[in-house]
Amino acid sequence: MTVVAGTFGTTSFVHADSASEKDQTISAWASKISSAAKELLIQSIAINSTAFEGQEDGKPVFVGSKTETALLELAKDHLGLVSLSETRDNQQVSHMFPFDSAKKCMGAVVKLQNGQYRLVVKGASEILLSFASAFAHFETLETEPLSEEHRQGLTDTINEYANRSLRTIGLVYRDFPQWPPANAAFTDGGSVDFASLLRDLTFFGLVGIQDPVRPGVPEAVRKAQKAGVTVRMVTGDNMQTARAIATECLIYTEGGLVMEGPDFRRLSTEQLDEMLPRLQVLARSSPEDKRILVTRLKALGEIVAVTGDGTNDAPALKAANVGFSMVSGTEVAKEASSIILMDDNFSSIITALMWGRAVNDAVQKFLQVSHTK
Repeated sequence: MTVVAGTFGTTSFVHADSASEKDQTISAWASKISSAAKELLIQSIAINSTAFEGQEDGKPVFVGSKTETALLELAKDHLGLVSLSETRDNQQVSHMFPFDSAKKCMGAVVKLQNGQYRLVVKGASEILLSFASAFAHFETLETEPLSEEHRQGLTDTINEYANRSLRTIGLVYRDFPQWPPANAAFTDGGSVDFASLLRDLTFFGLVGIQDPVRPGVPEAVRKAQKAGVTVRMVTGDNMQTARAIATECLIYTEGGLVMEGPDFRRLSTEQLDEMLPRLQVLARSSPEDKRILVTRLKALGEIVAVTGDGTNDAPALKAANVGFSMVSGTEVAKEASSIILMDDNFSSIITALMWGRAVNDAVQKFLQVSHTK
């Protein structure tokens, strides 16, 4: 995954045709932003992250979700991030908010040198935009109210990125004079309630991240469909991004249904049964949406296989007849699955399907021969 487009305050970089052109474009963008803006970006990308530094074939790499590692590569190559561990050690982190699957975002609180506290939030761009009431100029970090015209412009950019199969990530922040803030609500456990802080935020960054479809995936999907397998995409991406990627993978076809998780989970059992045959893409989904989809399909007599690599995929992997996890996935996903794909390749599922049917046919033939004797 790589960051290929971005809008930050009044500066931006856009997709280029080649890797070298892309690097030149991003470098030109990075040279225009202030040191304070770079610090804010590094706080949002490096501190507000669960990724870490590791090694692969003797070379240093970032280990974690593809979205986070792509952002960290951006910070390392163009924003002056030298060491992730040292950067984190040098920041006074007061609080971490883990990823909230309902709000589609995560956050961190950093104590600044001036004694204030900064909440940085990273997540689904259109959702974070709805929480924002201001935006920041990257040259000075001065803020101004977010007008409807500017909000619409950002919405149009989000849609443009999404229609190009880019995953869009928004970056917002807010400074507080004290921590916890005076207006914060608290959970039953006494911790600050993340949701109570998600208002009047300052929007300062939008990035488009490309995750190219692996060679062979469209052909593997077509083979599965010819074998009588219905392939569906269930993702946390927004509807435009999900539809664009599903079209590229040959999953979404004319007449198919694309639905978002919040609408899906409001359906009655009768409505679910009516729309499931046409459902091809479920976007902005939660772990519970995935589990509901799997259990309902099983209740209708379907044999269900699920692929996934994240902790949030575990309930669906466990509920499926067969769960396929990726070798690069989380330990939780691997424990919940039946089969681990050692090459992280969707095409391997077709091989598993072929051998599974071959074994099933052989067993049936053996039983038929045994029965005739």
